[in-house]
Amino acid sequence: MLLNTFSTGGETEGFVLSCLSLAIVFTLVNILTSSRTWLVAHSPISFLKRRARAWLFLFQGPKIIEEEFNKAGPGKPFHIDVPENRYVVVSSWKHIREIDSAPDHVLSLQAAAKQLLQPKHTMSSFNWMDKRGAEGIPLIRTLRVMLTNHLPEVLPQIRRSMSSLMDNEIDSAPKLENGKTMTPKLYHIIIKAIAHSNALAFFGEDLAKNEKFMKAAMTFIEQTLLIAEILRLLPQFLSEPIGKFLSNKLNSSSVIFDTLLPVAAERVDEYARAKLGQKVPEHKDCMQWIMESAPRNSPWTAERIVYELIALWFGSVHITSTTVCFAIHDLCLHPQYVEPLRKEIEATGWETFEKSGGKCFPLLDSFMKESARITPVESVSTRRMALEPFKLSDGTAVNPGEWVVTAARGMAMDSSVFSKPTDFQGFRFADPAVVSKIDSRPSFSAGDKSSDFTSISDWQLWGTGRCACPGRFYATAVMKAMLGLLIAKYDMQLTDPGAARYFAWRTFIYPFPGTKISLTARE
Repeated sequence: MLLNTFSTGGETEGFVLSCLSLAIVFTLVNILTSSRTWLVAHSPISFLKRRARAWLFLFQGPKIIEEEFNKAGPGKPFHIDVPENRYVVVSSWKHIREIDSAPDHVLSLQAAAKQLLQPKHTMSSFNWMDKRGAEGIPLIRTLRVMLTNHLPEVLPQIRRSMSSLMDNEIDSAPKLENGKTMTPKLYHIIIKAIAHSNALAFFGEDLAKNEKFMKAAMTFIEQTLLIAEILRLLPQFLSEPIGKFLSNKLNSSSVIFDTLLPVAAERVDEYARAKLGQKVPEHKDCMQWIMESAPRNSPWTAERIVYELIALWFGSVHITSTTVCFAIHDLCLHPQYVEPLRKEIEATGWETFEKSGGKCFPLLDSFMKESARITPVESVSTRRMALEPFKLSDGTAVNPGEWVVTAARGMAMDSSVFSKPTDFQGFRFADPAVVSKIDSRPSFSAGDKSSDFTSISDWQLWGTGRCACPGRFYATAVMKAMLGLLIAKYDMQLTDPGAARYFAWRTFIYPFPGTKISLTARE
């Protein structure tokens, strides 16, 4: 996925690789000239092993976290060294609540996200603050209240457009000799469908039809991750000039900004004219709701609205598309679940699903949750950067600049919480009464206590407490719509079930974009 961005040209590719090499060299120089030099002199082998493992984290992050989690034991904090920092990793709900209740000026989600995404160079110079204040309320209200409440109105258009887009992409894919089975590249279809759906909900139909804008919007995720990763590894004096160069070469955020700005400016003008009693067009999308939710005594400019939308776009496309991709993999690997899911979708019907705001399909909800539990996109969650010294109740210290995170992947495989945690049980989280009604063989077990995909009380996919993802209800509804359409319309299997399906980078797990799926339209 990240490597796809190198296709921008040989000159840029060479420069990107040079940047990565420089990052490694200057990090080593920093180590040897820092206050930790005495460690090299007194225990050079131990020190070098630690630093080698820190760099190995880039490629084996999930594995290293799992090893340290098992070594520490459930509920016990542990430390992970990464090339540019140190993580304190927790897994007890007591510690998670302590993190959630810490003031923003002590543990900051904003500061961690700023370091992770480098928005100055990946999001058109968006200057994030290290602390979250009242300025974050408009976006939270837009996603948690306005978009969620409007799902019954938004979902029908999203489903219809998604269905048409996927059918066109699938029909144009290479066919097997039987002429009926198509073999498209799965991830390409998913990210295109998710991006189009989000564009409808966030910006409106006109921008969703803008091909140049949508192309930039789809490449924005990969370019953001690539630029941010290079800059995180470079020393400060190099990150500025190299950041400017990379953002000019990999300029999808500029295309997005330049396209959205005049639209946002027009919306601001319409909003002002509406207050004077003039008749203006009505809009029901996130751009409009963010503007209307801004403080009345300090209205947001068009630029500020666009910056919020760009940050929203990254989160909404990245995690959603990857989670759906792994769920489809699991449908192919566990085909016994397809028929009961198909019957649930057909018996409920799309109209009922949409009127509920995406709350229907409890079996599909459980399947998605089990898929995300077994193959989580993220190995950690609830990232916070310490702006001031912080201590957990057991005495574990988090120093300024360090991150504290939760061991989401390890917690999801905890046998004290989940029965037979390594087994895939697609209806593990469904209500036993619903599972017992399945008229199908083999029989299915509901497994553990039932809970929803959107829940934040029993797992860490959506973050924690007051900073949990406010857009999770919309994201879940879109994922259900996409999976439901594929289940209802196609028989599916992985073209090469034995091939590697994903790779790790830091704490993330990414699907290989070239993975193909065989789809046959149902008669």
